[in-house]
Amino acid sequence: MSETYHFRTEVRVRLPETDAMAIVFHGNYFTYLEVGRVDYLRNLGLSEGVRPIKDFENVVVAAHLDFRSPARLDDELVIDVRTREIKSSSFTFAFKISHKRENRLVAQGYTTHCAVDEAMQPIPVPEDFRRTIAKYEGWDLTRS
Repeated sequence: MSETYHFRTEVRVRLPETDAMAIVFHGNYFTYLEVGRVDYLRNLGLSEGVRPIKDFENVVVAAHLDFRSPARLDDELVIDVRTREIKSSSFTFAFKISHKRENRLVAQGYTTHCAVDEAMQPIPVPEDFRRTIAKYEGWDLTRS
């Protein structure tokens, strides 16, 4: 699968997101990943109302982030998002967060999600979701 990012969105660092050292508190980067993921899904028509994925529920089962350089109050950050892989019941989004004006990497990482039913048991990732992502990301499903 490609390492290319086809989607990006932006956020501006707000005062409550910074810590006593005047840099973005590390936990707030996960909020930026959520902003990127929801914007990505909305762009693909996979969201509806308050549901980031309209056709099934999902839970985060893993989240990882490597910090490369600091971001500060009022910095404009670019969040690049792509789907890295879709397995039978899980899917993983990859992220890069960059400082817009200085074009430097701030952080990079991923979140892995599991499709679940009402009892919170894993279910297969629906085919429509899989096809929509594959088409957008340019994956050749005939070779899977």
